[in-house]
Amino acid sequence: MRRLAKLMKLDPSAVSLMLRGRRMMTAHEANKISGVLTIPVTEVLRQAGVSIDDNMRQVALKAMIDQHSRLAPIVTKNPRRLSAPDNVPTNGIAAQVRAPKSVFDGWVIFAGAFDNRVIALIDRLCVIEISGNTGPVCGTLLRGYETDRFNVVPFVGNSLSDFEGVAVKAVAPVLWIRPV
Repeated sequence: MRRLAKLMKLDPSAVSLMLRGRRMMTAHEANKISGVLTIPVTEVLRQAGVSIDDNMRQVALKAMIDQHSRLAPIVTKNPRRLSAPDNVPTNGIAAQVRAPKSVFDGWVIFAGAFDNRVIALIDRLCVIEISGNTGPVCGTLLRGYETDRFNVVPFVGNSLSDFEGVAVKAVAPVLWIRPV
């Protein structure tokens, strides 16, 4: 206990009280203990009596984003499930960038459900369904130069001319991006 106190730069009595449950452990202290003992911080918190939910939200990886920011479905019987933050709905979109020449190759975007209130998501990174297009694209939605028309800055690649002055059916805001 004294060695742990020394490594944490705390008084040994404070560590003793903390480990016996007579003193509250701070998040910073839990993180320090995790580092000293080389165990996950969730295990430190669990041992301290904090209820830890192991059932993280899982979202199926159902699409890939190509080098032109277009989404294509990943067809498989058992899609890979990825951990996602609480604000990503289970029926949301998880898509992995598969563009080897892009700095975003391997990254995963998590988006919410599609919504037809397009104006509300201007200047946001979204998955966008363009009218007359074969499939959704990932990019930043911008106002167009004509009424009810929009420009899309692609997330991957630079094919801006394909996405200028387009009519948009629906958008799904990107809620979280997980780098490789």
